[in-house]
Parts: sequence; C-alpha cells; structure tokens
Amino acid sequence: MTEKIYSNIQMVDPLKVNPNKYNPNKMSDEQFDSLVADFEENGWIGQPVVVNDKLEIIDGFHRWKAGMALGMKEIPVVVFKPESEEHQKILTIALNSKRGEMNPLKLASLISELNKKFTLEQLSTKLGFKVNDLKDKLSLMQVTPEFMEKIKKDAEEREREIPIVMNFAVSKEQEITINKVLNKHSGKSKGEKLFNLCSANLKE
Repeated sequence: MTEKIYSNIQMVDPLKVNPNKYNPNKMSDEQFDSLVADFEENGWIGQPVVVNDKLEIIDGFHRWKAGMALGMKEIPVVVFKPESEEHQKILTIALNSKRGEMNPLKLASLISELNKKFTLEQLSTKLGFKVNDLKDKLSLMQVTPEFMEKIKKDAEEREREIPIVMNFAVSKEQEITINKVLNKHSGKSKGEKLFNLCSANLKE
C-alpha cells in the first residue's frame, strides 16, 4: 500500500500572496459577502489556499480575498510546486470545478490553451470533464465580441416589446369616446393606436 502524503500547512502574510491571471472561478457579491461574514464569525475553518513556490494562487482566490478584506495578518497556505505552467492551470481547473461556479469564457480560454499541448481525451482524464463537454466549452471561443453585442441588443429590443398592461379608471361614457378616437387612428391594437396618438400629439 502506497504511503499517504499529507501537505504541510504554513501561515503566511496574505500581502505576500499573489492571485493568478487566469482563474476561471467566479462568485457573486452575495456569496463573497457570506464567505467574509463566515470568516469574521468563525475564523478560517475551511481549506487553506494552495499556492506555488512563488506564492501565486493555484486554488483559493476567494478565501485569500476574504482574508485580505478582513485584514488578516496571516492565512493558511499549502505550497505545491507544479511540474509546469500547464500543470498549474490543470490544477486550478480541477480544484475549482469541485466548488463554486466558473466563468465559461475564461474556462474555455484555459482549455483552448491546454488543448495545444494535450488532447481532449487527456484533458478529459485530467480535468474530470467528458470529451463532449470539453468540445461544448471550446465552442464558446467562436463567440466574437460583435456577436455578444448583437445578443445584448436583441435582448434589449425584446424587453422593449414586452407588453405592459396599463389600467385607467374611466366611465362608460368616456370609454365610448376614447374608442371612437382610437378607431380613427391606425394600429394593430388599442395600445399601438394610443401610442401613435400620443406620439403625434408630442410632435405638435
């Protein structure tokens, strides 16, 4: 039976720890505030931050950030020396995939970089994703900024077209008069006729 190896936890100044530039994990403001509140109430009772020998974060960015926010003088870290930069990125994805939520575009970018050195089958084993899942994530790399802007504009356009029911308290006699006026104007519905009438009135 292979002897188990346990990592040694060290206490270091969080100011000496540096985040990496490619972390795909993301956390909402609410989730981060909850993490900070938990640390403030209970202290650091979770996992230590995993760093390389240069104290660059491999895993635990939000824990480090919470410690910084609370002004902690020391935080627990485990120092691990990856075999290469690719090995470090693989660890970041593999460890983060077990918790939190990943930014899909950052994750796609990382997988694309790793795919230059490793096949999708190899990455599937290393990262814990199915090959088809990796292909789906890589497809995001085909999404251009122009396409994302178009999606945003389309969404805004659809939002403007969502019907809003406006209620007015009028008498029966007033309703008859309003309908007579609306019937004189073009439009697919009473709402559109009312809009056209108001628009024309604003131009006068």
